[in-house]
Amino acid sequence: MGVGTVVPPLGSTDIADDGTVVCYPYGVGHGEEGVSLGITIGPYRILLDCGLSDLAPLESGPLPDFVFCSHAHHDHGRGLALFQQRWPHIPIYATAPTAALLAAQPDQAQSLQSLPWRTPVEIAPSLTLELWPAGHLPGAACALITYKTGLKTYRIFYTGDCFLSSTRLVEGMPLAALRNLNPDVLIVEGHLGAHRYPNRRYQENQLIERLRSHLNKSHCVVFPVPILGLGQELLMLWRSHYQFTGQPLTIWVDPIIAHSCDTYLALLEQQPAAFPRKVQNFAKHQAIFWDERIKPTIKPLPSEPNVQAMHGPAIVLVHPATPIDRYCQHHHGPWSVFLPEQANLRAWQTQVKTEAAPYDWLDSFKNTTTTGTLQLETYQLYNHCDGDGTTQLIHNLRPRHVVFVHGQLEQLSDLANLDTLQSRYQVHIPLPGNPLSLSLDSRFTSPPPPQEATFEGTVHDSPYQVSIRLPPTVTADARWQAFAETGIIEAQWQGENLVLRGVDPLELATITNRLAPNRAVCDNCQFYRQRSCQQPQSALFGKVVAPDGYCPEFIALPT
Repeated sequence: MGVGTVVPPLGSTDIADDGTVVCYPYGVGHGEEGVSLGITIGPYRILLDCGLSDLAPLESGPLPDFVFCSHAHHDHGRGLALFQQRWPHIPIYATAPTAALLAAQPDQAQSLQSLPWRTPVEIAPSLTLELWPAGHLPGAACALITYKTGLKTYRIFYTGDCFLSSTRLVEGMPLAALRNLNPDVLIVEGHLGAHRYPNRRYQENQLIERLRSHLNKSHCVVFPVPILGLGQELLMLWRSHYQFTGQPLTIWVDPIIAHSCDTYLALLEQQPAAFPRKVQNFAKHQAIFWDERIKPTIKPLPSEPNVQAMHGPAIVLVHPATPIDRYCQHHHGPWSVFLPEQANLRAWQTQVKTEAAPYDWLDSFKNTTTTGTLQLETYQLYNHCDGDGTTQLIHNLRPRHVVFVHGQLEQLSDLANLDTLQSRYQVHIPLPGNPLSLSLDSRFTSPPPPQEATFEGTVHDSPYQVSIRLPPTVTADARWQAFAETGIIEAQWQGENLVLRGVDPLELATITNRLAPNRAVCDNCQFYRQRSCQQPQSALFGKVVAPDGYCPEFIALPT
């Protein structure tokens, strides 16, 4: 695994047509750091995203010839406006929806050059750029960069942030169309590391069930969200989920988020193809966000505090940079906060330019409530590939080099050290300030995918159970022992296919914890939800905890 091989800085040597690509990691998305990668291929320099708050790293060498913006999130495009001011002659390419979403945000880049989907465009002699849908956010794109020199062709595929599954407002990445692309270099995000998470629909249903339990207690529930993406997905979920349709409930929306919702609506009207067909059909019959005739009712929050009393149950969708008293003083009853796992509230606060420095939003909110307390819930609603999705993407594209960016270093290392990747690809993790040299003419080749045996079986269903019968030859495989070790399997739909997976002993131990309520472990505690502690008196409060953990505040689940 290559970790930041040091080469001379950009521009100190001429990059000839020698089959070498150099990656300059100005920002690789560690923590609050944005994503911005420079690459050289042949005589050209290309900047992939510009999530930098300070453009000083770009000034140390020759400027890029072109810039590509993958999508409109702050950590990928916050430096584009400043870049555009300083170097207006350098073209910035993106999809039309990304250009529209960026232009609608304050202090963001304007007038980007839009490129069509799935069409190679020659942006310079012998250099083409082709954009593919990435999922994740409306207009989000992957970039296929192709450079031809003599009889050789080199290709770099950059995913930006990507997601294989469809969400409420975005179609998933079209993996089937990209299969066997065989790029020389794949630059891919590793935001979720090697962890495996439930599918998107399961995450949505879990969130709905837990949210309803709080609303049934007349709580006001606050969801802190960034400017784009998560907030709009939540609103669409609540508008279209069968358990919420028609419920007498008010959803209050922060003006900052409401403005982004209006941008989505304008985009839906002007560029409907940026959204799935089901969303286009939904919009023909009722408004996606603002419609007081159909419940639940969605309203913008008052611009001034204490204008209108807020009564539970209600949902409040806010940006963490908005002053807390805008909404906190409206309600004197119990409060709950639903926080997405791996949320970075401080990074979200920097999306809005204010005189106030980033602060501890959760602690400030708790201290501002009339009771000085709140109930915290963490939830999963990811729009990034998990470990299985990332490896599936890599194996389908079959690159020579894999470069992991955009994730905590430990998570990226977990991905890079997977045996299934180490044995097939040259895997790299670039570090900020350490250029990475990739030789495309090396002899390392990706071996062909193994030819898996196929087993035919039969299915029998009855009112009480479903039986799947396979031939005994399936047990001859060395993997059978691990698959059948506990005798328990998990079945999960993936598209039109039903995938079976063996439950390993560690997972079975978690199930056993639940079946043994007398064990004083976190998994049997009534304050343990979604792998985190919700007991305010515990030292583990708000932290992700292993199921077999323990603290003195343990209270057993009701029998």
